[in-house]
Amino acid sequence: MTVKLALMNIKKRSMDYMVLLAGLVMSVATFYLFQTLSLNRGFLEEMVPSLSMIGFIFQLGAVLLGMITIVYLFYANSFLLAMRQKEYGMYLMLGAKKQKIRQMMSIELFALGSLSLVLGVVVGMLFGQVATGSLLSKMGLTSNSYQAFSPLALLVTVVFFALLFLLAAIFNGLKFTRMPLLSLLKETESGEKHQKKSRFTFLLTIFSLVLLAIGYASLWNLKTIGITGLVIALFTITFGTFFFFKALFPFVVNLLKNNKRFSNKQLRMFTLSQLSFKASALSRVLGMVAMLFALSLGAITVGNAFNSYKESLLQQFPYDVLVYNPKAETLKEIDQLTIEKKQMYQMKQVDNQLYFLESELKAAPLMLQDGFGFEGEIKPYTDIKAGDRYSFDTNSDLEFQIVMAFQRLSNPYADYLANSIYHVVDQATFDQIKAETELIHTYKIKNFTDSIATLEAIDQIENGGTAEAGMLGSKVSAYVMVDQFVSGFVFMGMLLGIAFLAMLASCLMFKVLSGAYQDIARYQMLHKIGVQKKALERSIAQEIFTVFLIPGIVGTIHVLFGLKMFELLIPEPYAYILIPFVSFAILYFIYYVVTVILYRKIVLPK
Repeated sequence: MTVKLALMNIKKRSMDYMVLLAGLVMSVATFYLFQTLSLNRGFLEEMVPSLSMIGFIFQLGAVLLGMITIVYLFYANSFLLAMRQKEYGMYLMLGAKKQKIRQMMSIELFALGSLSLVLGVVVGMLFGQVATGSLLSKMGLTSNSYQAFSPLALLVTVVFFALLFLLAAIFNGLKFTRMPLLSLLKETESGEKHQKKSRFTFLLTIFSLVLLAIGYASLWNLKTIGITGLVIALFTITFGTFFFFKALFPFVVNLLKNNKRFSNKQLRMFTLSQLSFKASALSRVLGMVAMLFALSLGAITVGNAFNSYKESLLQQFPYDVLVYNPKAETLKEIDQLTIEKKQMYQMKQVDNQLYFLESELKAAPLMLQDGFGFEGEIKPYTDIKAGDRYSFDTNSDLEFQIVMAFQRLSNPYADYLANSIYHVVDQATFDQIKAETELIHTYKIKNFTDSIATLEAIDQIENGGTAEAGMLGSKVSAYVMVDQFVSGFVFMGMLLGIAFLAMLASCLMFKVLSGAYQDIARYQMLHKIGVQKKALERSIAQEIFTVFLIPGIVGTIHVLFGLKMFELLIPEPYAYILIPFVSFAILYFIYYVVTVILYRKIVLPK
């Protein structure tokens, strides 16, 4: 009878349960997908071969996602209790025993949990297969290591969620047992505790701002401070964010509420009262959401920014093709390219002494890097004359860059010659040197990335058919190696970002919806005294918009400062933020719209 009644309750409130079921399915799917990746070490190392710790890093990410899942289920469970507790109180009034009601609550929870577990794993497998395939295809990668179905990932997911549902059932039973009948019937009429204005609030606000300032300064000056700055930022920004919301959010809401010129327009007083009513509890979840927002947006942005590696790499190689004494097969492949510029140099080598003609270096100047790293621009250098001698044994930055320019003319298919000494000579001196003349052909082509196949064929020919990406010094070899490296990071960044976004938005959604049942009476009262439905809908949209907007702004600021530390790895990390920021904002806005629609269905009179 208890089982039948529990299933009837689920069927009766199927629309409300669908909201909860959808969130749980997403939670299970995200967790399962993450487990299939974190437990598949071969796939991770294949995606990011240069990072030996990638498996361990992803397992840490899985632990973090598990912690977020626990928090999410806490809010989802609160939503379930808030939805049914008045009904449970009515059962007690009709003579039902608490033990039977606890059994019914557990049956409902396990039925919902079992269904969400099955659907979540299926969705996780389908999404994993489709998302992984499409991402790999888009990045030009191939892999046979990823398996959408993983018995170990399935076992971990089932055990993890089974324990969570069991703990939730125990928690619900204990809470229900301790609640008197009157509390069950009147729970929706009680407000959340909130702090009053005090000197402590002011001091906590100042302290939080100081912590955030220290954290931001550490990230901004990471090149100077080093790894210590990263540790400082981790703690100061995390604690600063939570303290900021705990102190400032309730204070600002009350400040706006007391500003009559602002609060007395339309239903602003009611909206601000709603926020003030929930400010204390909201401040806790907003701090967590802001940090998750920063992690999610940061992962997507950094993953996308790694693509700048490829563009910056192309700029560091002044010659698209460079070959010594090209073979006939090589020239045949070169004929298939769209040549924009062609140059040729004569060079003679005696041990580590390399001789170049002054006339040729005047006609086709060396390409010199103006500065160091990715920030340096490649420019032609014409101030060169016969008799010049250059080597790495110099304290002059200019001479060092000239040597590097000569190095760019080295044979990419021969062993690297250390301690090379470069001489610039006239034609007469060049002719007297007893050594074979090497002909260096350089080409600048149109649409480098569209010619990868032909360029790789040239590598194969020049290296005797044994060329491997990353093992040669050619531009295309370096490009392919970096492309594989970058694509792995982009894949991981996108996946992490989507996982964190799904969880943070779901946490925020169910935190808002769990308080909706307390608001029904208030909205019904406004409706009865003549407030139009459009005004109520606008008030709801404004209230929830505030809850979504504030952590979004704080999280975005975290990301903007956090990107500074990636300047050590990524050239111009801020140049590629528009697309991920806009895409993320659209997804975040969709969650906001869904939350508003669900909230309206709960609180507004039918």
